[in-house]
Amino acid sequence: MRTSLRAVLLSCVAAFLAVGGAASPSQAATNPNPIYWSVYTTFIGPGGEDVPLRKGQKDAGGVDGFGKLHIESGHDGQISTWTDMKLEIDRTLDSGKCSTASGKTTCDLLSHTLHYSHAGGMVAVFTGRVDSRSHDGRPVGIITAYYYGCGC
Repeated sequence: MRTSLRAVLLSCVAAFLAVGGAASPSQAATNPNPIYWSVYTTFIGPGGEDVPLRKGQKDAGGVDGFGKLHIESGHDGQISTWTDMKLEIDRTLDSGKCSTASGKTTCDLLSHTLHYSHAGGMVAVFTGRVDSRSHDGRPVGIITAYYYGCGC
């Protein structure tokens, strides 16, 4: 009886793995870089939300990080200075068209008056989700910010 039960269980496991029990590509890879929860600066979101820009996490190959380190590692050629970048993120959150989906707010500002003169606009994406690993009770905040319409 034990042998046949074991055989049945093994065939069930084999069938499960054959039809998709293994890890799927939709399961996101983990970014191995450390996360730095310190806050670089703070913005106010379009609805009055607390939106910190954290030092964050650098990109790792095809896996995005978030925050200042992600912006530097993923969009570095676009940053003239962090003084300008902070002003333009603030302006995008304040004056851009914003929409929320899947826990993330995306603000898009179409403008040809940005400090990065080759850009047609800027996008800033943030989340109000609080991550207990930050130990400060504040949202994760800015995920990314980047220029578009510039071939950048």
